[in-house]
Amino acid sequence: MSQSPFASSPADEADVRAELKGAAAKLVPVLAGQAEQGERLRRVSDDAARALRESGMFRLGTPRAYGGFGAGVRTSMEVTAELARGDASAGWIANIYTGGGLIASMMDDRARAEVWGQDRDAAVAASLTPSGSAVTTEGGDLVVSGRWGWASGIDHARWVAVAIAPSAADQPPSIALVPVEDVTVEDTWHVAGMAGTGSNTVVVDRVVVPAHRTLNMGGVLAGAYATRHEGEPRNAVAVASMLALTVVAPMLGMARAALDLTLATAARKPMSLTVYERLADSPSVQLALADAASLVDTAQLHAYRAADDLDQAAAETRQLTVAERARIRMDTAVAATRSREAVDRLVSVSGASAFALANPLQRIWRDLGTASRHGVVNPDLGREIYGRSLLGIAEQPTFII
Repeated sequence: MSQSPFASSPADEADVRAELKGAAAKLVPVLAGQAEQGERLRRVSDDAARALRESGMFRLGTPRAYGGFGAGVRTSMEVTAELARGDASAGWIANIYTGGGLIASMMDDRARAEVWGQDRDAAVAASLTPSGSAVTTEGGDLVVSGRWGWASGIDHARWVAVAIAPSAADQPPSIALVPVEDVTVEDTWHVAGMAGTGSNTVVVDRVVVPAHRTLNMGGVLAGAYATRHEGEPRNAVAVASMLALTVVAPMLGMARAALDLTLATAARKPMSLTVYERLADSPSVQLALADAASLVDTAQLHAYRAADDLDQAAAETRQLTVAERARIRMDTAVAATRSREAVDRLVSVSGASAFALANPLQRIWRDLGTASRHGVVNPDLGREIYGRSLLGIAEQPTFII
């Protein structure tokens, strides 16, 4: 086990964040140069994955005790947003690995050593919609079988965490950590956007998962593992809120990239069928860009407010109230929606030329259109959850708050 040079104080977290964002910024042109190939391959290219790994982006969620960064929510979001400025899919899988790393870090030291003892950059993918089934052996191990879809980043992961449906209605789901070598990957990811995430289906057929590589999903959501490992406040985070919120981080990066591209285009491209020699000279374009930039800022402010709320509660080992979690779910929806609205306006500024296949703006538009419709950022459901909370209605339509 190697020791990270970083402690877990807020000041040190800020230093880690600055270092990681700097490393991510250096990767932006590299990832942008690989994005088209990743879309064709329907997975992040090997070169892009190697660059992510060598820059430490696969160990954002690795515990510091095992040489990782143990990044807080705000840090991981700012870093994966920066990566997504280069390639949405690269930022997405880095985010997924961070969440998978959090799940694995809640397990006991035997499991953690198996995952990171020999490789601090070992990536953990995850598919946490309860599915499949498991039989418990006399020794407490699980014999797992089933199919799990949307396993983003499975091509470059060494482990995958899967959620197993309960065998009885009154039991919670469980989570099993399975080596990728023990699963079969079905090629099911054929999509218009976020194609490079490689979110294929994993199939597990009667794989024995030792008890120390399992978790009670109800316990994970309730914070039962918050203090399992000393000096790791990150494990006290409200997991359901965190997993939903961090999905928007790559969207923030996509929106920022679209704004940067459009600003560059506006400075040189004439406005067709008008007297304006540059888009930038048109008052209508100026207003549209101001609106788009404000939408990007709004998305970021909501997302990072929620991230700070999660980090603060985790540092205090405090469970968030339902009202706090409902507002985070609303912030999640707002951040996703405003990011998408910003890019829609920016595409209109650029006009039909934005949809040329050589123009990365059309890929961002497709990627963000797809990502922002992920189930955990459903804006109408987010509004419903928040509205019910504001009205004091206890029952909620989902446990992901």
